[in-house]
Amino acid sequence: MSASRGKKIVLTSDETMMSSYYGGVMLGFAAIMPASVLPDWIFRSFFCPPVPARGDGSAQYAPCGMRKVEAALLEAGYSRDDVMVAHPAHLEKAIGPDTKIVGITHDDPMGKIAVRELEDIIRRGPPHNRSKFLALVNHPLLKKHKPRIVVGGNGSWELIGEDVGVDHIYLGEGESDFPEVCRKILLGETVPPVIRGTAVPAERIPINRGATIGGIVEIGRGCWRGCAFCSPTMRTMRHRPMQNILEDVRVNLAGGQRDILLHCEDFFAYGSKGMHPAEEKVLELVANVMKLGPRTLDVSHLSLAAVHQSQGLLRKISEVVGVGSNQKYMSAWIGIETGSCRILQMHMPRKALPGDIGNWPEIVRDCYRLFDEESWLPVASLVLGLPGETASDVIKTTELVESLKDYTGLMLPLFFTTIADTKLGGVRGFAKQDALPEHWELVGLCLEYNLRHLKKLHRLYSERMTAGPAVHAALTGINLVADIALNKYLKRMKRGEAPN
Repeated sequence: MSASRGKKIVLTSDETMMSSYYGGVMLGFAAIMPASVLPDWIFRSFFCPPVPARGDGSAQYAPCGMRKVEAALLEAGYSRDDVMVAHPAHLEKAIGPDTKIVGITHDDPMGKIAVRELEDIIRRGPPHNRSKFLALVNHPLLKKHKPRIVVGGNGSWELIGEDVGVDHIYLGEGESDFPEVCRKILLGETVPPVIRGTAVPAERIPINRGATIGGIVEIGRGCWRGCAFCSPTMRTMRHRPMQNILEDVRVNLAGGQRDILLHCEDFFAYGSKGMHPAEEKVLELVANVMKLGPRTLDVSHLSLAAVHQSQGLLRKISEVVGVGSNQKYMSAWIGIETGSCRILQMHMPRKALPGDIGNWPEIVRDCYRLFDEESWLPVASLVLGLPGETASDVIKTTELVESLKDYTGLMLPLFFTTIADTKLGGVRGFAKQDALPEHWELVGLCLEYNLRHLKKLHRLYSERMTAGPAVHAALTGINLVADIALNKYLKRMKRGEAPN
């Protein structure tokens, strides 16, 4: 098929998703800033450079979810001549009159998670991720050739009720039903505007055909803890066979990635059928990955309760990986969510298991001490404004964050957002006008915490980054400017006032 005619099925996303962020994944948070604050040339040059493109217009690296869909299509019998993971800057090589489907993967296309509160606070226009997503769905080639636009990924729920020119919203796991959806579209059959994909058995999650952004390798899906605001808890927990995981690592290393990030909702749950970690399986996985020779190894998510229960396992992982010798640190996303045991009981009753829910603040503090001892960097989320939260609950969270201020990491306060298909999916989200003075004090404290540790984090993250000295110097300067610019907001919030 002539490239000028286009591929039948094109998988892509906008440049906020199709970037390796110089190997510093945290730089991706710059996508929540508006262009009026972070001009496009600065955003592209210092935070979000495009992934490399091959001569045919395909992307060398792509989000892990997109790679899984690509593999599922090929395993379902679609030809490589008909399917391409396309670079967003070279769509003219992928999209043409023969293109019938454009599948877009996105985590936050409309900026309804962290962006919504930031947009309210600074009032400087839409963020990069929303602007660039809308620019993609309105791309001249899409307007000209009119393929069916299908949006999937973790953020696809944000498009429900939005009139932005998307034909289909795909919720759930793409490997299950997306190949059949494509078949129906290609045959001219009716496909509903909202599609719900079914869960894929662990052994049928396909092996990637190309390298992923961040060297992400999926090891499992789902979570048994059942937090009411969280979508992964709606999925059955299952873990992939080790040989398939290792093959995905090999694909990444062969594709040019040097750093590997093992992804699931709780790394300590790998291979376990209950609430107690299967230590031998976790350590076997880590050891086998390290034998393949990555430069560094990280994990995406940890349950604090699991870490607290199995502190020796974290120490053993550090030893196998060589933290402090072969690599400076390991990092993981964690969910603190709240310091209030009452809110925990209301919306996250399994959060502390097998520990006592009444000991949650001490569980968090014990884990932070362990992270500090073992050179692990936690990126923690807090959820503000959960239904039923009072000033007293917020104060308990503030006291907990205050007790952690000397430990290096990041603290991300997120206003409660209604996410489709969660237990709180029908509840109104928390908005700026709902915020109490105590909420603003907490947000200000988190900002102060992050600014305090940003410079050290930059030094540590540089181990994984591909940026040259000029970019690092520019980022250092940007950190200093941000420190000064955000200080006025910080002072207001710490007084319990809205930032504007």
